[in-house]
Amino acid sequence: MSDLIAALDRHLASRGQAATVKRRIGTGSTFVELQVRVRLSGYGTADLNSGVKITDSKFIMSPTPIVAAGAAWPGAAGGTTDIRIGDFMLVEGRQRAIAQVDNVRIGDVLVRVEGRISG
Repeated sequence: MSDLIAALDRHLASRGQAATVKRRIGTGSTFVELQVRVRLSGYGTADLNSGVKITDSKFIMSPTPIVAAGAAWPGAAGGTTDIRIGDFMLVEGRQRAIAQVDNVRIGDVLVRVEGRISG
């Protein structure tokens, strides 16, 4: 499995872009942040019939930054270390909501995070 993660990390290093995953601390305007690399892509017209908006994007990211962050993610925000609906992603100069997420595991090992951001 480490080979799968290493291959994803290489792909994101060469073809991905920088992004920040953010989780709100409580109900205020303070967030804990995680620096990541993501691969973004759009949706086809067939996907738009299922509630996906033309402005939504698919994302893929590696679990490596989550593991490297240790206790700093999610830190004071609490909860699971998994990326979840309700988190935000700052990418391409815009903060977007994570609207769908799949924390892909093989056995108990997180190997990839993929999902949809909107906004």
